[in-house]
Parts: sequence; structure tokens; C-alpha cells
Amino acid sequence: MAACLGPLWVCACQTEHANVQLDDPELAAFVRLMMPKQIEIQRYLTKPVSFAGDGNADGIEVILAALDSYGLPVKAVGTFHFELHRMRMASGDRLGERIAFWKVEINSDETLREYRDRYSRWYVFPLQLDRGPLTPGRYILTARLLSPTGETLFHDYRFHHEGGSVPGVSPTY
Repeated sequence: MAACLGPLWVCACQTEHANVQLDDPELAAFVRLMMPKQIEIQRYLTKPVSFAGDGNADGIEVILAALDSYGLPVKAVGTFHFELHRMRMASGDRLGERIAFWKVEINSDETLREYRDRYSRWYVFPLQLDRGPLTPGRYILTARLLSPTGETLFHDYRFHHEGGSVPGVSPTY
């Protein structure tokens, strides 16, 4: 029995540190298959929040899904850019004044664990505003993922903030 398991153990140890050639067409196809094909801000969960805990909307908690070509949740690495704009009414270009910009890098196990909820498989981005709380009005939140493969994925979410008290930031997962 030990003689049978010995060769398997040696194979397992050798593949742990296998060399990966990035110009290998099979590897490139695998990476394309595993990378997200779309990102989607979860509109019923993304909301203004209070970082200070006083009920003022001094941030936004963005819940975002990264989906593969089959529409299934996958892990995403790269740089996320989030922008919050006032919505310009009665215009072909709805993006009005930019209120905030956030850049979030997901490039390690640590940052992946920080932002990805392992149960829902969604990403949770608590984004704090620098210029004070949101005033009542219409807004557009844009999310852009710049992946290491050079692809750029985009999604936007339009919402109306009516003012009033908002919940605090959700506890970390």
C-alpha cells in the first residue's frame, strides 16, 4: 500500500511548484474562462450609509457581483474605480458634477478577503465621502473593473436619496 501511495505523493509535491508559462494558449484560455465577464451593482442592497453612526449619509455601501460568462459569481482581481455623480436632468449626458472617486485594489489574498463576502460571493465596498454627507437628490454611481488581462468592465446604478436618517455601515464579514 505504501509503495502505491509513494509515487502519488511525489507527483503531488512536484505539481505544487509547477512553472506556469503566461504565453501558453491553454493557460490563456483558462484565465479568460475564469475571469469575470460582467460586474453588477446590486441595486436593492447598495445604499447610502452613516460611517459616523449619526444617521447622516456620509458614505455609500456598494454591494457588487462579479459574474462569469454563465452568469455565475466568480472572484475578481484588479482595480475597481467607483465614481459618484449628481444626476443631470433633461440632458443626453446624465453625469453631472462628480461628488467622489474611490480606487480599490484587489490584488492579494488579504484584499480579496477584505472585500469579498464568502457566503454571498458578492463584494462589499464601504466607501466614505470626503466632502460631507449627501444632500437629497438623484445620483449615479459608476463601477469600473480594470482587470490584469486588460479588460474593462462597467456598470452604473442610478438612485434617489431622499435625505433623512440612514443606517450605519454593515459589520465586516
